[in-house]
Amino acid sequence: MMRQVKGVKLQMSGAAMVLLAAIGFGFNPLFAQILFAQGMSVEVVTLCRFILPGVILSFYLRAPAALWPEVGRMLIIGFANALGVLAYFYALQNLTAASAILIYYTYPFFSLLIGVLIFKRSLSINALLSAALVLIAASLVIEPSELSMESKWALLGCFLAPMVFAFQIQYLAKPKQNLMALNRVAWSTLGHLIILIPLVIYTSPKVVLPHEINGWWALLGLAFIAAALPQYLFVIGAVKTKPEVIAVLGAVELIVAMLSCAVFLDQPLTRLDITAMLLVIIALAIRHPKKAAIVLESEQKSRGYTELV
Repeated sequence: MMRQVKGVKLQMSGAAMVLLAAIGFGFNPLFAQILFAQGMSVEVVTLCRFILPGVILSFYLRAPAALWPEVGRMLIIGFANALGVLAYFYALQNLTAASAILIYYTYPFFSLLIGVLIFKRSLSINALLSAALVLIAASLVIEPSELSMESKWALLGCFLAPMVFAFQIQYLAKPKQNLMALNRVAWSTLGHLIILIPLVIYTSPKVVLPHEINGWWALLGLAFIAAALPQYLFVIGAVKTKPEVIAVLGAVELIVAMLSCAVFLDQPLTRLDITAMLLVIIALAIRHPKKAAIVLESEQKSRGYTELV
């Protein structure tokens, strides 16, 4: 009986951590757009997103020589993720926040596609249903005829983030070598910084730091509330929580992302935006067969390795 009670407490503690992490990640678009309004470039804001986690996780940049190939793979994934976040933040500047956020959440469709084509995963009816709902949701918020040429490029580029995330999901479901979770996050984050720091130097931004107090609060929020703290909470909490619970709690991130922009930045949510958001939440909450549980669990745990919405 005591063991059961202890197990329930562990489960609640893990679920609470995952919930708080999802809420934190959901503030990324809000803080990013506040910093854009301060004149900071996409490259600088993206770098600010990863600097603090990079410093904190530097203590976990250790790996035996036998695991160096896996370290190299995590660095490459980090490179790709950095480009995906850049494209996503660029889309936040040129599209409505709701559209950019919902495009990011097309990752279940790309995960299914990449899993079948590259990793030879088997299909399930539930997975197909989730992917279909995500595609329908994306179609509701994308209207190419109303976009400028720059916005169209931003729209296309925004799909890079969910594609990279989807590839990561599939790889982490069955990696080539075993590497501790915090070590994976640390090397992946270093991969972000290796590409972002030279890129910021190359672009020579005119504004590197905010010039108003609300910008400084947004900078701290982006680095700590939306990055370092939720990343830590998720890595710790995910191992104590069932995959199906993580999937439902993870949908909170989408709600926070869209509602925070609507409330604090006065960005209107249309009826189609709300409908699309509900469809994505349903898609994320659909339970998968037990044989696919490891893929679902890796999908949710890999939240700690990206950073997007």
